[in-house]
Amino acid sequence: GQYDQARQAFQEFLQLHPNHTLAGNSQYWLGETYYAQSDFKRAGDAFLTGYTTYASSNKAPDSLLKLGMSLAALGNKDAACTVWGELGSRFPQATPAIVARARSERQKAGC
Repeated sequence: GQYDQARQAFQEFLQLHPNHTLAGNSQYWLGETYYAQSDFKRAGDAFLTGYTTYASSNKAPDSLLKLGMSLAALGNKDAACTVWGELGSRFPQATPAIVARARSERQKAGC
């Protein structure tokens, strides 16, 4: 629940180690700090950065899923549906949990 401190730590890590193997994870968790506080705009920005900048990270599929969820929370259903659709084609190796959550979110949004 200490989102401000966590956010600061993740941002500092990313500034000091932008090419570290855990930078993608840090970017994802940065987005989670915003998402947990319902700051969906900043969360979406962080998840988009995680997906685009750290596309080879093991958290890239998670970032894409949460980007869609952030867009849906902002009322941008069409973009959210597009993002979730891209998840399957872009990350066919995504974990079953991510695939199932994306499917659930697509149904909930009426994609």
